[in-house]
Amino acid sequence: MTDAKLYSKGTRVWLADKEEVWASGNVVSFSPGENIVVKHEETGKETKIILKNEKGTLPPLRNPDILTMENNLTTMSYLHEPAVLHSLYKRFTESNTIYTYCGIVLVAINPYQDIPLYGNEMIWAYKDQQIGQLDPHIYAISEDAYSEMTTLGRNQSIIVSGESGAGKTVSAKYAMRYFATVAGNEKETAIERRILSTNPIMEALGNAKTIRNDNSSRFGKYVELEFDKQQNIVGAHICTYLLEKSRVVFQTANERNYHIFYQLCAVRDLPEMKRLHLRHPDEFYFTNQGAAPVIDHVDDTEQFYEMSEAMFNLGITEEQQMFLYSVLAGVLHMGNIVITEERNDSCSINIEDEHLVLSAELLGLEVENLRKWLCHKTLKARNETVVMGLKKKDAEAGKHAFAKHIYASCFLWIVKLLNNALSCTKNNAINFIGILDIYGFEMFEENSFEQFCINYANEKLQQQFNQHVFKLEQAEYVKEEITWSFIDFYDNQPCIDLIERKLGIIDLLDEQCRMNRGTDEDWIQILYRQHKECPHFQQPKTGMEQFVIVHYADKVSYTCHGFISKNLDSVNDSHIALLRESTFSNFKAVLDAKSDLESRNKKKLEDSMGVFANTEHGVITSPKKVPQNKLRKQSTASTLNRQRTVGAQFKTSLNLLMDALSTTVPHFIRCIKPNDDKESFGFVPTRVVQQLRACGVIETVRISAAGYPSRWSYTEFNDRYTLLLHSSKIKKGDIMANCRAVLTSIVSDEDKYQFGKTKIFFRAGQVAFFEKLRSERQFSACVNIQAHMRGWLAAVKYNRLRTSTLRVQTLVRGTLARRLVQGLRETRASTNIQRHIRGWLQRKRYARLQRTVLYLQSAYRGNVARAEFLQVKYDVKARIIQKHIRGWLARCAYKEHVAKIVKIQSCIRRHLAKKQLKLLKVEARSIGHFKKLNVKLEKRIFELQMKNKSMANEHAGYVGETQEKLDEFSAVKQKLEQQSLTKAALEKELKDTAEELKDLRKEHLKMKIELSKRMKDEEELIELKERVALLEAELAESKEMVEKERNLNSERYESMVKSMNAEIASEREHHQKLVIENSNLLGQLQELQELTHGGWHDSDEASSVLSELPPDSGAVLSSGVTSPCTVPSVDKVAELEMIREKLMIELNRANKTIAEMKENTLNKNVVEVNGDSNLIPIDDNERKRMEEIIIENVQLKEDLDRTTDELMDSIDEQTLIRTKFDEMESRLNLVKDALIKDIGNTRNPRQAQDKIRSHLEQLRVAIFSDIAKFKKFNIKTEEDAVLQVKVESLAGENIRLLDEISKLQNALPSFLTGDSSSRPVGLPGTMADRRNDFFIAYGSSLVRASSGGSKEAPNKNTLVRQESYSAVRQKKQEFRGMLACKKADDSKLVKKLITQLKTEHVTGVGCVPGLTAHLMFMCVRYADHCNDETRIQELLTAIITGITSATRKQSKDPVISTFWLSNCLSLLYDLTQFSGEEPYHSRISPTMQEFALKNYDLSDYRNLLSDQCVNIYHTIVKCIQTDIQPILVPGMLEHDSIPGMNTTFSGARKQNEKGYDTVMLVNRLQFYLQLMTSQHVSPVIVRQLFRQVLYYLNATLLNNLILRKDLCHWSKGIQIRYNLSQVEQWAREQNLDVEDVDVLVALNEIRQASQLLQMNKSTPEHAAAICETCFSLNTLQLQKLLVLYSPSSEFEERVPQSVIKYILNYRPIEGGAKLMLDPNKIQTVNFTYQPFDVDFTLISPPSGLRLNFLEKY
Repeated sequence: MTDAKLYSKGTRVWLADKEEVWASGNVVSFSPGENIVVKHEETGKETKIILKNEKGTLPPLRNPDILTMENNLTTMSYLHEPAVLHSLYKRFTESNTIYTYCGIVLVAINPYQDIPLYGNEMIWAYKDQQIGQLDPHIYAISEDAYSEMTTLGRNQSIIVSGESGAGKTVSAKYAMRYFATVAGNEKETAIERRILSTNPIMEALGNAKTIRNDNSSRFGKYVELEFDKQQNIVGAHICTYLLEKSRVVFQTANERNYHIFYQLCAVRDLPEMKRLHLRHPDEFYFTNQGAAPVIDHVDDTEQFYEMSEAMFNLGITEEQQMFLYSVLAGVLHMGNIVITEERNDSCSINIEDEHLVLSAELLGLEVENLRKWLCHKTLKARNETVVMGLKKKDAEAGKHAFAKHIYASCFLWIVKLLNNALSCTKNNAINFIGILDIYGFEMFEENSFEQFCINYANEKLQQQFNQHVFKLEQAEYVKEEITWSFIDFYDNQPCIDLIERKLGIIDLLDEQCRMNRGTDEDWIQILYRQHKECPHFQQPKTGMEQFVIVHYADKVSYTCHGFISKNLDSVNDSHIALLRESTFSNFKAVLDAKSDLESRNKKKLEDSMGVFANTEHGVITSPKKVPQNKLRKQSTASTLNRQRTVGAQFKTSLNLLMDALSTTVPHFIRCIKPNDDKESFGFVPTRVVQQLRACGVIETVRISAAGYPSRWSYTEFNDRYTLLLHSSKIKKGDIMANCRAVLTSIVSDEDKYQFGKTKIFFRAGQVAFFEKLRSERQFSACVNIQAHMRGWLAAVKYNRLRTSTLRVQTLVRGTLARRLVQGLRETRASTNIQRHIRGWLQRKRYARLQRTVLYLQSAYRGNVARAEFLQVKYDVKARIIQKHIRGWLARCAYKEHVAKIVKIQSCIRRHLAKKQLKLLKVEARSIGHFKKLNVKLEKRIFELQMKNKSMANEHAGYVGETQEKLDEFSAVKQKLEQQSLTKAALEKELKDTAEELKDLRKEHLKMKIELSKRMKDEEELIELKERVALLEAELAESKEMVEKERNLNSERYESMVKSMNAEIASEREHHQKLVIENSNLLGQLQELQELTHGGWHDSDEASSVLSELPPDSGAVLSSGVTSPCTVPSVDKVAELEMIREKLMIELNRANKTIAEMKENTLNKNVVEVNGDSNLIPIDDNERKRMEEIIIENVQLKEDLDRTTDELMDSIDEQTLIRTKFDEMESRLNLVKDALIKDIGNTRNPRQAQDKIRSHLEQLRVAIFSDIAKFKKFNIKTEEDAVLQVKVESLAGENIRLLDEISKLQNALPSFLTGDSSSRPVGLPGTMADRRNDFFIAYGSSLVRASSGGSKEAPNKNTLVRQESYSAVRQKKQEFRGMLACKKADDSKLVKKLITQLKTEHVTGVGCVPGLTAHLMFMCVRYADHCNDETRIQELLTAIITGITSATRKQSKDPVISTFWLSNCLSLLYDLTQFSGEEPYHSRISPTMQEFALKNYDLSDYRNLLSDQCVNIYHTIVKCIQTDIQPILVPGMLEHDSIPGMNTTFSGARKQNEKGYDTVMLVNRLQFYLQLMTSQHVSPVIVRQLFRQVLYYLNATLLNNLILRKDLCHWSKGIQIRYNLSQVEQWAREQNLDVEDVDVLVALNEIRQASQLLQMNKSTPEHAAAICETCFSLNTLQLQKLLVLYSPSSEFEERVPQSVIKYILNYRPIEGGAKLMLDPNKIQTVNFTYQPFDVDFTLISPPSGLRLNFLEKY
């Protein structure tokens, strides 16, 4: 099919556009050979294109959308510039994908944004992956180079090129990081760290800010990473090219000088920098010209510290660093030296110039000499030397040249120091990988000597690139054995010859430079004359100072100004001599660095010439070009002896570089700068297409398009395009025949395709043609299916409608007939009903009328009778009322009359009383006066009496008279007393009246108060009701607040507990990482021991490896070799002890916090209770008292319960013991009879033996448990004493019976030999009896061993062999489960039990789990029993060292590792359970408490054992991961488990070639699970181990899914989910998914990713559902999966950008989010202690171990 036939109406094509370069359009009409009309999709404008022929001017065709965003541009059907540009645009802007393959080229577009694509997890995701298996990435190119070097042993090179600001330096840095990580044994050794440390140093000295890039490399760099036989990095070498020295003295606007100057100025305040006298960069001429001293988001101080640390890592001493800083500071001060012009065309410098003095001081020069030679120069004429003064202009130029020379020399010196630090001292480098970071093609408005050299280098690299692409393209055709013709490609050798051949541009420039008076104008005239006939050289029409070179990328016009001066790069000889006189000794090495570099280049060139003289290495060219290559080398070698110009040096270095690259397999990375504004993910098509043309990507596409760019495997082509073939022509099982049938039936031109061995090759456009046919076939099939489906639906609808119509008609007719019949029936029935109703109504009416008349008559008669009765009753009542009224009126009149009389009497009496009161008042006054007089009279009487006594004898005659006066006085006194009594009565009556009045007033007041109280109560009641309502609302609010606070406290408590658990888990994880690291260091130590064969000082290789170990391994190495388990862990044990103490402190704090939270919760509960009880507040004292009461009550209750339980237990125990011992007597007899009966009836000796063992074991357990219980029983009563006597007698009987059984043991020899003479007395002599006697004797030995022997005397029947068995019985009795091992036998013990142990001797049926560990512990018990601390240390050290050695040597054997994991855990549990510590001692039975250690605390050794268990655990995990790793991606992601659903839809990627599937993965997991179970590993440990393994599975699958676009579609999501369900089903069937360890949680991410592929993703509502469903995936992962999601056919759509934006807004990207999961993430393992039963007295070393040197004790 011709290309013209592909153009039809609606065909999508590309049109040239000035702004967008290419715009999309649709064909409106097409007339072959005449014209074609295309309509723009965006503008709608129609463009008419006149056709000269069918192919010449046809617009390029667009690829189908399904091929638009492919990872490899060469897989597109139509390969041309617009397709490449559009694909890069869609991937970069919509998918944010910066990497894209274009054949062998990786196109990297600078995103101008940090993206999470370069973590270690990404490195390990690309490790061991073929290129093309995962998404394009720089790590994929690096892995391809590394894998090809390791497998084929060929040197590799990675060529990174691009414009300034395109990201070359960063790309080279990440490539170096990949090699340092992958080739460093998973840990950065010294050489890897040194290589990575070169980046900050080279960036500081060689990078600067330009207009296009903030960190632009101003030099070319080629780094060779050297590898040894083990593919580990052993050294490196750095070569630099064309440093931009002019930047030291000049920068354009918005640019900076080299970073190092600004970094020195940033740290000028440091003490050691004070002597440099640095200032702000704006104050130095060499740093202020660009007026941009600061770079956004860059800290120069931090960059300086990083560079300084890198220098220390590379061995650059502090003295050398300070020398470098001093020289660079001197250069800065030199730029500020002011040169003044003198009158006589000379110049001078002020001797007091500050910068002159500082520059001389910092450069170690004399001030006067520096001042002199900056203004003068020397001229040599024969034997004379003349000193001449310089003009100011020449002096300034000389100063600048001097500064540039100093900086360039320092740069080369630093490179030399770096190479010395990175060099391989042992010369054991086998291969190397070169990384070339070189400038891309440059074309500015004005191009000078620098652009000429850069474009010359790119011409050379482009030539190699074209030839390599050509070679690979045709090598693929040869490999597939298809017919092909050589592809014509652009050869730029003529352009290279123009530049470098004899009499070329560089040669003529050097000739002009050798002339004394050569100028740029003379040189360009020579070029015009010499190369006017060359097609690649052009002379501009205007101007004689420019020339044009036609490069492969474009025409470039160069300005000749400065070519000669820049090529000479001359420095005044006096300046060089001045520097050699410096006081700094390092200046000599600095100045010699350039000469050393030239001598090295000369040597390498000579070596390469020798190589080329004997071999045919080099780029693949035609035979006629090989002599030119040799001539070029010879001419280059001859020029080495001449004066070296910059052009010649660059040519030599470039030729050496090309020679080095020609011996390697190149890998190409083309960095693209998408825009000049540094906009994040901004894409300017004009800038991008210019770079694509310049870097060779378009040429790669053209070469691919010239051949067969599209390549499909037979299987993929058959799966996708067999539908184009008729079903009758399809041959099942013959894929190639089907493919041939499809192609031959559709494509008539056989040149459009070729059949290879494994692939089908197509010309450009054929895949798009097949996609078009496939879409048309699918569309027609869909239309046909729709037509038949619609017809069938219409027929079904018609039949259903017809059936429904007939059914409705039938129902309607029946309904109408039933209605008619029903009407007739209802009419007849209604007539009958009416007749009866009318009669019934008439009768009812008559009865009602009759009742009404009767009712009216009776009512009327009753009313009349009642009226008459009432009248009579009224008369009688009226008379009675009148009688009572008249009586009441008479009584009222009488009462009123009496009241009036009483009132009158009261008034009169009141009047009389008032009068009487007045008299009494008057009388009362007189009485008072009389009382006074009476008092005086009494005094007087007293005086008279006294006088009377004194004058009795004198006045005896006056006695009678005095007696009369006394009588009168007594009468008056009586009268006064009567008056006082009357007064008292009146006063009392008055007082009573007043009290009554007072009581009345009180009652009145009380009534008022009560009334007011009632009113107030009513008001208060209303207020209280309102207040109650408010309080109820407040109560509800307070309850809600309390509930919220309680929930908040509980959440805080839970969060604190979770945080504490997380901290403990992180500490445990950190500890286990340290343990694993320690194990790795010990492994390295052991490897070094094996290397040195026991001697550390005899092997240089071992010492070199030791020197490369990390610094922190010194403690391990210094500890010696004898005990690698104890010594290297001294510091670590101390550190872990500190960590444990910290954890204990944190745990105590957490407990205190929890207690406080509980107390707060209790207080809040109390407050809530108080709030519920009428809101009575409780103060703190009452609360405390209440809490104390509650606590006391709880304690009392607990004590009461405890006492009650103890009492009941005691009673139950006594009862139980009584019943037990009652049963013992009968049980012993029954056992005795049963044994004899069972043995007699058993013909199988093994079966009899098992029965004896089971019976005797039950008997032993019962006896000793009863004896142990009885020992605890306290004798309190007489009945208890009798019971004890009975028990003792029964115990004696038990022991006697055991002894009787043991005496039968001598029947064993006779049973075996059949000799009856040796039988004991009283035993039968038959064979059956001898057999019974043997099993009885065998059972007796077991019982005797369990019972500990007997002290009872033998009976008469067993006297024969009493003496022979007494010693044996005594030994058995004294065995206490300990084994004595002498110090000299430690090596034997380790050898027999550990290093040379055969696991079948200690595992299998009948063996005790953990037998090896129990035997070790029995030896430790004996050492503890002997109280020998040194012996314990020696024994445990030997055991742990032996286990470490055994597990490390056989680390790849999961059986051995699992065995030792089980035994290490058993030994750890033995040391824990029998440590004698209280938490463990109390949890075991009293019988096992006897096995506890008595003297020493072995917790430190428990920690060592725990660490050893961690190492073995992770060793097993690593084994499982290594085993299942090849199965994961093919079996889980690529394998289609659901039959009939094919998920492969495009591309030529090989998938699952080995046929892995999910069943194989499940079988491997089942194998390891059975292995764990057979070795009796704890189920908890097993679940933790498989959780780690499933997390590795989850991380690996998710990382591959994120990096593989071909897996991100709907049908593949179903397959992945189905495959995961099989693994989940297996885990559930094996009971791995339990609450304590949720194993399936580890699969959350990949499970949700598969669900995401199946979900609807078209609207924002779907986006919200995605966020809720995929909660375990972070936003970066969701975005990446949605971007990668690809429709499996053209009928599907991609995920809209609106959905992705909604998710980004709904769940913003977190700061620490990572795109990839770390498969090697270590999840902590907890070895939870669980009590177990073991009896060491029953354990004996198996005979197969040959442990005869161990003595039982």
